[in-house]
Amino acid sequence: MRQRRGFTLIELLVVIAIIAILAAILFPVFAQAREKARQTTCVSNLKQIGTAFMMYVQDYDETYAPWTGMCPDANLRWALRYMFPGLVDPYIKNGANVQTGELKDVWACPSAKAGLGAISNTYAYNFWTFGGYSTCMCLPNQAACTRDPNTFAQFASSAYNTPAPVASIQYPADTIMLSDGAQLSRPPQFAIGFNGDIYFVGVWGSHQRGNGNVNTTATTNPFIRTLITGRLTNVVYADGHVKTTPTTRWYHRNYASTDGSWRGEATDNRYWAREW
Repeated sequence: MRQRRGFTLIELLVVIAIIAILAAILFPVFAQAREKARQTTCVSNLKQIGTAFMMYVQDYDETYAPWTGMCPDANLRWALRYMFPGLVDPYIKNGANVQTGELKDVWACPSAKAGLGAISNTYAYNFWTFGGYSTCMCLPNQAACTRDPNTFAQFASSAYNTPAPVASIQYPADTIMLSDGAQLSRPPQFAIGFNGDIYFVGVWGSHQRGNGNVNTTATTNPFIRTLITGRLTNVVYADGHVKTTPTTRWYHRNYASTDGSWRGEATDNRYWAREW
């Protein structure tokens, strides 16, 4: 009988090398495919949320939802049932548990939620423009409701004290209403007037996360820092349509990563305010 010949050491090493090369090529492709799927899910979620906002508007005299429906009570205004997800979720009925405060399903972008807690929001509302500034809707005589135009620009107008009527949005197809982000978002004026901490801008680049090299005293969470310096942000515009945009478009140019690899582009409140 002929003796069967086994593989030589060199042949085995060649096979192992080929497998390693294929893995190095394919694993990043698989990772990109998974992230693309997550991004697609986030877009789908925001389309449903955008539609829900449009339904809310129709039921409430052509006016957008307040950021909270319980602003007189400091203890309750941050409860989920009274904040915008709780107000809009009845039109979706998928993901906002007003009993426990948990946000999941439609209210959870998988690209961001994996690194956050159960009650953490992964979408942010442009509340200066749409939801009413601070708690002026219900407490109009407080100091925050009279604002200096030199500091607040367009947002100094008393019209911004209450939720926006649909007719007040001059360019609904271009104005950011919701985005990937941290519950509430703030316009470039937050940088211009206050030199505010980048964390409180609230817009996240949940897709193609960045290196996280930013100066902020508001969070030590490295995952959130990578979201802030990400590259792509899904946005719901005032007319309800959704688009994936460069994250830097929504940040004032004063905001940048410490290594210079990421910098905001905005110089004014275009695409944020009711008019510009």
